[in-house]
Amino acid sequence: MSASYQLNTMDSSINIHIYAEHATNFVGNGTDSNLPNTSDFLLVMEDIISCDAGQNMLISVESIEIPITFYNVSSAIKNNTFVFQEGTNNPTTITLPSQNYDVDTMLEVLPPLLTNASTIGATYTLTFKQSTYKYTITSSSTTAFTLDFTELGSQTAKLFGFFPSANVSSNQNLTSKKPINMNSIPFILLDTNFSAKGSVLTSSESGNKTFSSGVLSKIQIDKDFGDVLTFFPHGNRHTLIISRKRLHSLRITLKDPQYNTIDLNGVPFSLTLTVDFIDFESGGIYNTDDPRHKNITATREDVNENLTKALISVGEDLANQRNNRNKLIDILNLNNPK
Repeated sequence: MSASYQLNTMDSSINIHIYAEHATNFVGNGTDSNLPNTSDFLLVMEDIISCDAGQNMLISVESIEIPITFYNVSSAIKNNTFVFQEGTNNPTTITLPSQNYDVDTMLEVLPPLLTNASTIGATYTLTFKQSTYKYTITSSSTTAFTLDFTELGSQTAKLFGFFPSANVSSNQNLTSKKPINMNSIPFILLDTNFSAKGSVLTSSESGNKTFSSGVLSKIQIDKDFGDVLTFFPHGNRHTLIISRKRLHSLRITLKDPQYNTIDLNGVPFSLTLTVDFIDFESGGIYNTDDPRHKNITATREDVNENLTKALISVGEDLANQRNNRNKLIDILNLNNPK
């Protein structure tokens, strides 16, 4: 059941139009670009938005415009390294240059990296099969080689169609276990620093499967690298109830599906937030009870018991009404004897 709020104050909603270029401070530099981190910034407003003690502010997204200038393979999103080993020789870490990749780009970039890292002088080639959407890596040497994604490359493994484990070649070849996936950022999370209610994320971290957050929206990526993504919420907008009574500063961050901060490589994005006001203390307008705290009938026996109690209660009411009617008749007969 989704929450339904009736905006029952006389205060107008407020739109905050934000352009990252006008940020008060950027939170550090981008991991890949080392440029001001335009996807993570703090904005201090000259005008203060406030509400009364009995009110709360609701924050929602009106629109967002994000340039697709982040890379699908990069240090920022932690999917550009893995361990490479030939036979029992010392392993080495392969680092893919941070940039935007497609199937053909990887065919050009990966083989020289493996060939240059070879400890036995082997030459490596990479081929792609369209019908299965898988890569095959081939070595010129009969020495088995290993691509290990266990520690460094759990996200890198997805690019090449492997699981986050050690993968050993056979007969000089190593083929993807599943289709490759260059779409490493299928959506962006718009995160805030509000102490808010209304957003829970799932996580792959073993000790942190779900956690509450200030995420305002999940934005689907449906544009190509170099385009501008424009997002407008469809239908009912998701709102966060913030605990502040005064709003004078905002921290806005763009996160990838693994909750890493995205590096826009110094290019700013823009968004418009809407602030609505709601009075939770106004009685009789809507029900603020949490349905999870109500007793819910779950079994046939419970239904029968509740129906029986309801029928008994109705019967008792009718009996009381009948007795009261009879008493009234007796009184009237005594006062008006025939």
